[in-house]
Amino acid sequence: MAPVEGIPTVVSAASVQAPALAPASEPVATLLPEAAAQIVKQIKHYLSDANLNHDAFMRKGVEMNDGWIQFATFAKFNRLRELMGVPQYKSKAKGKGKGGNKKAENRDVPESSIELLAQTIKDGVKDDELLEINAEGTAIRRKSQFEPSDEWFARTVHVKGLPYGKESSGLIDELTEFCAESGDVQLLRLRRNPKTKAFKGNFLVEFATVEQAEQFAGKDDLAYEDNKLSPAMLQAYHDEKQAADEFIQPELRKPGETYPTFEDYCIAHGRPVPTADKTAKKGKDSDDSQKPKPQVEAVPGCLVKFAGAEGDLTVRQLKEAFGAAGDVKYIEYKADETDGIVRFKEPVAASVIESHLEGISVGDVTLTLSAVDEEAEKAFFERAQAALDLSLTKGDSNRNNKRSGGGRQGGRQNKRARR
Repeated sequence: MAPVEGIPTVVSAASVQAPALAPASEPVATLLPEAAAQIVKQIKHYLSDANLNHDAFMRKGVEMNDGWIQFATFAKFNRLRELMGVPQYKSKAKGKGKGGNKKAENRDVPESSIELLAQTIKDGVKDDELLEINAEGTAIRRKSQFEPSDEWFARTVHVKGLPYGKESSGLIDELTEFCAESGDVQLLRLRRNPKTKAFKGNFLVEFATVEQAEQFAGKDDLAYEDNKLSPAMLQAYHDEKQAADEFIQPELRKPGETYPTFEDYCIAHGRPVPTADKTAKKGKDSDDSQKPKPQVEAVPGCLVKFAGAEGDLTVRQLKEAFGAAGDVKYIEYKADETDGIVRFKEPVAASVIESHLEGISVGDVTLTLSAVDEEAEKAFFERAQAALDLSLTKGDSNRNNKRSGGGRQGGRQNKRARR
């Protein structure tokens, strides 16, 4: 099966060079065999296990209405409309901006397009073992219920080395074909900049087996269009990022593990917290000043003090060790000190200490645990609040500098790292 990158831009088969519509004298056009085959392949991909593990939109679809998804819904997918040779679908904008921005054009899906798509799918899956059409001929669903799986993580390879921002319309197809020379590709996903959605030059490819993935990841002479590629098993790439204490993007996360939100990560590292409203304008400055400042929630019973951290202990090692006792929110620890504080997400401090009276092992070191008294707990949350206030202030300062043409200022000012 080929990859999905979000509903409107998904590509899972080779691009169609010839017109999709074949000449016909009938009122309803018919599709060329190549285009029809690609549409059927795309539909099968949308409803595949590999895609549903990552595609929240389609997963929600198979969980509603007894699993039936209307052909009229699929007819709005721009990839399918491209294959059918009909205009792209644009949803209607919610409103018109005061600055004169026009509403996005809304193209209703013609009934003829829905009928064309429905007939193509019905012809293509009439004997399919996994998919079925309803009696009315208006919807399709899986014959078996989708069961999420975590096995994809161990079969996935992270690949980097392509130019940033350079993306052709058929790139996913081309990369899928390229990777298929080494194994059975289940899914290929392009990694994108979270803000701009630009292609980052990296992609994830899931193979049918771990062996195929490892064989592909082990290639040291991999190249695509004169670009030397650097493949690595996703697990190894994930661990490398985590060891460097970098923020783990959602597409890299290991199923079943907990990760901080980007806001929490920024606070822990003394960085400006990004504002939620990306469309804020000058007129909103006074309104923003009236809003209450975000507060760190001081929940009693979440802090555990540790001592005896000698040697070259890393934050990652501490997270792994204390993570076995409970969900860790922050670890306040400085490399040249022997003590620190663990903040758990829940008030489990007492039970953690009680169950580790002989200490907790981290590598070759055994840390002793103790409760954090009321005064120290108050001081901890005051430091947390100060870090949050500082990050917000720095964020406001950076935005003001950009408005006035000023340069960047400052740097990391917090003396004690919160990771």
